[in-house]
Amino acid sequence: MKIYWNTLNPRVRALSVFLLAIAISQIGFLIAGGLQLLDLLLGVYFGGFIVYFLARWGFFATRVPMILPNQEITTLEKYRKNPGKRRYGPGEPAEFIDPNDADEELLPDDRVVGVCFNGEAAAYPLAALGVREISNEAYGDSPIVVSWSPVTYSARAFLAKADNRVLHLNRHTHTVFNSPALPDDGDSTFVQFIGQAVSGELAGWTLEQIPVVLTTWAAWKEAHPDTEVMSTEGGPEADIFERYYANDRNGVHSLNPTDKRLHGKDVVFGLDIRGEAKAYSYSALIDEPLVEEDLGRTPIVVLHERSSATATAFYRTVDGRTLNFKGKSKNPHRRSAESTASGEGERPNYEPWLIEDTQTGSTWRAVSGECIDGELKGCQLEMLVGMTGFWYAWSRFYPTAELFGALDESADPVPASE
Repeated sequence: MKIYWNTLNPRVRALSVFLLAIAISQIGFLIAGGLQLLDLLLGVYFGGFIVYFLARWGFFATRVPMILPNQEITTLEKYRKNPGKRRYGPGEPAEFIDPNDADEELLPDDRVVGVCFNGEAAAYPLAALGVREISNEAYGDSPIVVSWSPVTYSARAFLAKADNRVLHLNRHTHTVFNSPALPDDGDSTFVQFIGQAVSGELAGWTLEQIPVVLTTWAAWKEAHPDTEVMSTEGGPEADIFERYYANDRNGVHSLNPTDKRLHGKDVVFGLDIRGEAKAYSYSALIDEPLVEEDLGRTPIVVLHERSSATATAFYRTVDGRTLNFKGKSKNPHRRSAESTASGEGERPNYEPWLIEDTQTGSTWRAVSGECIDGELKGCQLEMLVGMTGFWYAWSRFYPTAELFGALDESADPVPASE
């Protein structure tokens, strides 16, 4: 019955609720002592109020079929339209500049989405990508789409190929769990948080993700000095969503987390390896910035460079040898932004956090996984696809995933059916 109801036309559902509310009100008036014209008018008002309230909550929203990651059952999720007028950002193609020119536009602490693929590196400042939403690129012969959703705090990059065709994704008009639903040039729409198509000819298809790094301009430039940078020219010079990040509103369509192990706007760094998913709370990683474990029967290391607030994860196996790591250089806590924004203090120059493996004593960069000194110099740890996001969104898309750093370690995850 629930499936039948959710698949009905939204207008039919709204009309059904409206008529039912009127009928119930009239029955109540009849029991209370007879019907009058005023009672009918009050019933219409009551029915309209109920429909309006439920519409604001999304009760009548169109539903789209989805199979959440690592789940088997198809669910029908709300496909909601953005409120208000549609905003248009700078058009494509974007201008890319070299690091020296980027220094004129960006501050060392400005946040960027970094991508290194096919030997090419590029940085996308949140100030630029936040208003563009997506950037369709080519890294060598590979079509890539890079996206940033400030509402869910999710940086993603996908191989823009599906069913032997190259895709071109566009700005969104609807969301699923507050995650942008990005339409292609055809009739398909892909949910940005997980890359799954929920409508059109490609419905059910999931795009292959490639690793991205959410970090500062100084940290990315240090790790990739030859990077290109998306220019902020034509858009805002700073990230216009800073206030939203700091407030307690869970998305454009308020979506409180059903999983209370973290607060809704707590940022997590998520991994999904061979069907086993786990989220790592940023606040917990600050206290324990190096985590070694097996996930999906794979030895991994999760790192958090405090000075740049950068979380990364890598396979720990190099040339058939599984390595163990420990910190080598200092990993200082990040100073408050107010001390520099007010002009009353200066942040020390950025210095990368270095780690070393206990097997050979070689030195590695935490942000890039590059070995810069020792027996393994020149080797590169393989970066995992790490997915940042606010907890309210991650816990909806991955309802049964493990969590590192829960507020209450005794709390259990919410079952997928709830």
